Amino acid sequence: MNSISVRLLLAAALVMAIFIGLTTLAIQHTVEERAEQARFERMQGQVYGLLGVTGFSSGEIDISSIDLPNALLRQPMSGAYAEIRDTEVQQVWRSPSLTSELPPSSEGEIGQWKFSTEHDARMGKLFLLRFAVEWLLPSGEVKVYQFVVADSRRDFDYQSKAFNRKLWLAMTGMGALLLTSIALVLAWGLSPLRRISRQLNDIENGQREQLPADVPRELTPLASRMNALIASERGRRQKYRHTLDDLAHSLKTPLSVLRNIKAGDTNRELPRQADRMQQIIDYHIKRADAGTQRLLTPPITLITPVQRIARSLEKVFHQQGVHFTYHINDSQTVRMEEGDLMEIMGNLLENSCKYGADKISIDCEVRENHTHITIKDNGQGFPEQQLHRLTKRGVRADTHQEGQGLGLAICRELIEGYGGQLQLENRATGGAQIVISLPASPPIVGV
Repeated sequence: MNSISVRLLLAAALVMAIFIGLTTLAIQHTVEERAEQARFERMQGQVYGLLGVTGFSSGEIDISSIDLPNALLRQPMSGAYAEIRDTEVQQVWRSPSLTSELPPSSEGEIGQWKFSTEHDARMGKLFLLRFAVEWLLPSGEVKVYQFVVADSRRDFDYQSKAFNRKLWLAMTGMGALLLTSIALVLAWGLSPLRRISRQLNDIENGQREQLPADVPRELTPLASRMNALIASERGRRQKYRHTLDDLAHSLKTPLSVLRNIKAGDTNRELPRQADRMQQIIDYHIKRADAGTQRLLTPPITLITPVQRIARSLEKVFHQQGVHFTYHINDSQTVRMEEGDLMEIMGNLLENSCKYGADKISIDCEVRENHTHITIKDNGQGFPEQQLHRLTKRGVRADTHQEGQGLGLAICRELIEGYGGQLQLENRATGGAQIVISLPASPPIVGV
């Protein structure tokens, strides 16, 4: 039962079986009611016919066989019977088709019809219709007579069974045809999922790079997210491979120095090279972690980490009189790990402070499905000739300050790892402006 199509097909079959069963039973019941009503109306006509031909001769009921309303009443055991009973419910007349008495019954109310099904040992199941009337005799006496007509149910039950059999066969055939149609519709409807499954197998076997873009609208988020995860995993593997290659290449120089070190320089040169090797290893480990996509990171509030960093920098640069202003709602979030957010904002805000800014503002707004974080300061700004190169590793805007030129590069790689962009600009009024664009994340409600 791990197949979606099998589950849907079984569910459809169960619902259809219940629906067809209940519908068939309802049709059977309705048709049987209508057939019994038709039989009642036909027998009612026979009673009226008997009433019309009933006469009296010498105080006794006299009905000519020729005048009977149904020819079957003249044929013995034909399945159509009639009799008349008096006040004591004794038979006073019977049709030639009846050789004995019909099943007994109590006297009915005058002018009311009583329709029922009875069983007789010799005649089988019968429809019986009884109608009591008051009759004015030629002598002036009023007597009550009960007119009773009966029809055999044999033909009725046979036709009913034949109809029910045909009805069940027809409904079962319709159900099978409908179920087959549903199976074909399911196969057609689920074919995109099977196609995606085959394409994922092709990706696993190296025959395809990613899922195609021409997928049904409902599967577009799935396909795009799968492509992003595939690209992320491929980029992560490539990143680690490149990092190992870069690490091996970077360690060649200090290792070569260590191999050629002289005995007298051991105490001085060995710690320097060891520190350098440690710096190289730390740098490449951090580089391996940066630049890889983190697509499933839960959103976090933006204002709290930013305020925490700003308060720390205000203490560090208190002699400079640094002041931060915020235009960030408490509900605004970014989909990023808090450590990475602290690394990015710490580097960028510290740079503003280091390069002469004392008024720094942090704004946040969401537009076009992206969260835009803007940092503005009144410091020295960026050198125009190097503006497009400052986010590359090792490029520094100021060689007088300590550093390795990695801060902006690490920020860029971290931001790109979350599917965002880092943009550096100079303000027309002086100072720097940094814009971070990230895919929008849902706001946190109730903060």
